[in-house]
Amino acid sequence: MLSRVADSLFWLGRNVERAETIARILDVNYTRAMDLYSQRDGRSEKLWHSVMQCAGFVMEPALPSNGRAAHECFEFCAFDPENPTSIVSAVRIARTNALGVRAEITTEAWESINVLYLYVEEQKLRSVMREGPSKFLRRVRDWSQAFAGISDATMSHGDGWNFIQVGRFLERAYMTARILDGIDVANEPWHESQRMLEMCCASAPFAQASHHAPDARDATAFVVLSETFPRSLRFCTREIDEAMHRISRSPRGTFAIDAERRVGRLRSQLDYTPIDDLLVDGVSTFARGLVRQYELLTRDIESSYFPRLPVPA
Repeated sequence: MLSRVADSLFWLGRNVERAETIARILDVNYTRAMDLYSQRDGRSEKLWHSVMQCAGFVMEPALPSNGRAAHECFEFCAFDPENPTSIVSAVRIARTNALGVRAEITTEAWESINVLYLYVEEQKLRSVMREGPSKFLRRVRDWSQAFAGISDATMSHGDGWNFIQVGRFLERAYMTARILDGIDVANEPWHESQRMLEMCCASAPFAQASHHAPDARDATAFVVLSETFPRSLRFCTREIDEAMHRISRSPRGTFAIDAERRVGRLRSQLDYTPIDDLLVDGVSTFARGLVRQYELLTRDIESSYFPRLPVPA
């Protein structure tokens, strides 16, 4: 497979996943922010700072204290084309990547991306806010999830599909770690744990897996270490590891490139370390360490499979 094709498929998977996750984070928090704003005690603005941190935005607008924090943050997170990780930017990048590898994906997968792109492009901030953001955000989530299902069901599970898988689960793990870093479980353990579960789409799976009265620690442990929940850090890291070994054809338990060695260490850490040991320095410290490891893993994958080589003069 050509390096540029692998690059496009990897970032196609990442950006579709990013659009879906940002939409879910905004959907979960927007109504909460409106309820908090009615109390006028500054908690609404604090919540939006947390949303920015959970979403992993490196650029952050100054939040006004005049009640427009929700409106301005929503615009920045969803519609700002200058924000490279907004929903509109992620969808545009995903569609550009899909267009560049049109021959490598199925017609059905392409159509799902294109429908998402056309829908997002025709939306205007004013009309979305007038109707309520939830309708727009849920449509983005539905079409992003549809792409995942359609690509799984219609594409051959070869190298191209595996690069999409690596991108999808790496972005999912990265965003889950960002969410863990952005919540304040130290001061509001159960309230923040519930918000974390909702942002990770984990409320129902966590309730089904609980065999006793759960506490905040159990919720964190579920999102970090669940073997079967598809958004847990452990599950995502395992999927990355297995997809990368399918690409390199290296036997399990070995590594052919630095990226496989790094993800193997992460997988072993999550497979064999108890939750109390993982969180001994606090949830935020643990989460920030993982965010950094996933960033380094991205760098390792890029250097191995699609390096940016200088063009001779």
